[in-house]
Parts: sequence; structure tokens; C-alpha cells
Amino acid sequence: MTKLKIKPVNHGTTKADRNRYCGAAVVSAITGMTTGEAARLVRHLSGVRSVKGTSTRQIRDAFAECGVRFARKSYGMRLNRTDGVTLAGWLRGTVKYRNAERVFLVVAGHHWQLVQGRRYVCGLTCEIVSIKDKRVKRRARVSEVYELTAPDGMVIPHVAKKPKNRNAGATASKARRLAKELGIEIEMEHYYYDDEPRYWLGGYAEGCGDYVDLGVIETHFAYSWSEVVDTLQAIKDYKAQAIAA
Repeated sequence: MTKLKIKPVNHGTTKADRNRYCGAAVVSAITGMTTGEAARLVRHLSGVRSVKGTSTRQIRDAFAECGVRFARKSYGMRLNRTDGVTLAGWLRGTVKYRNAERVFLVVAGHHWQLVQGRRYVCGLTCEIVSIKDKRVKRRARVSEVYELTAPDGMVIPHVAKKPKNRNAGATASKARRLAKELGIEIEMEHYYYDDEPRYWLGGYAEGCGDYVDLGVIETHFAYSWSEVVDTLQAIKDYKAQAIAA
């Protein structure tokens, strides 16, 4: 069995591969992967487009893919979002159970956090701090508690890694050529809390309606240069068919 140890949240070295939400943060703080990788793993397993608030199932599935197992723990305390024990009460009531060998994943105040002995980390602290730290929301109500273990060892799934697109430059150039030909503008948007940029394509309307409304494309946004090319090609094909008709 691999002994788990909480780590500082790893946001990586670039803004292009990070996620600021607490679900990705706790996966990062256990596995060591970046928050961008953690979010990518959640997206892969759940099918969601963007990782913000995360469900228990999403976090459990992400950890399971890494070899980390959940075991629900209550120790006789009432766990409930509205009238359950506070985090401070839970910490007092679990003194004899908490030590440096055991890692607990706690949901308190709709927030994922990790406790190991007297050490604490979450997406708000990012670093490992004392459970007495002022940033720890001790009055929040605890709704779920799980002990984390890795009985067969921990792994970093390949799907969490950001794929290297060796043809990204050529694909981007093709996208820009198509956009210029069609009179469409490409704008890249990148929010500091998300782990992937997105591209907004403007100039759809040409008197006959918007290409989304016409059903030519599904959305105004693309999440990679390859998707930009596919979207622009669909518009080009539609226009060619309209001219032929």
C-alpha cells in the first residue's frame, strides 16, 4: 500500500494548464499532478466541458482512476450541510483518529479540503497550513468525510496529460487562412481559472441568419485549433452548397 501524503496544490508553470476550483485542487494535492491535469482527468471521465463545481462522483472517479480509494467516515457525528457538525467540531471530535498516516477528504461549506493530522490544504490555501490557520473555514458545516488510501499504489493516468500537438502551428495557420477567406474573426479567450483556452468565431451573420441558428455549426466557440478548422470548414461547405443551389 502506498502511504498517501498531502502536498501543496500544483498549478503548474503556465496559465494554460491550471484550474482554480477546489475539486481539481484536492486531486492535485494528493497525486501531485497539476490542477490542469486533474481537471482534464475529470473532463475525460465525466464528459463535462468545463470543471468548476465538482460532484462527489466526479472526484471519486478521478481518484479511483489514480488508484486512490474512498472510505466514508462519520465517527458518530452528524454530517449535514444545514445542521451538521462544524469543521471545528469535526476536528475536535477526530483528534484520536487523525495522525500523520491518515488522509481525510472533507466537504465543508460546499468546499473540498484535505486534512492529515494537524496539516491542511485546499484550493484556497494552496500551500499546506495548520488546521488552526485563519484561512481554514472552521465554522463551515461538514457534509461528507472520506479517508483516502492507495492499496495498490498510485498512478497518474495518461489521459490527464496534455497532448502535444506537433502540427498545432500548421493547424492554426490553416484556421487563420480559412477565417480570412470567409471574412470571420477568431478571438482567443482565456480565463485564469480554467485550464484550456477557447476560441470565439465572429462574423457569422450575413443577412440570412446566424450559422448556429441555421444549424450549420453547433456553437460559436471552439476549444482547439482543430475544432476551429472543422467549424470554419463546415461554414465554407455550407456557403459553397448555397452558391451551387
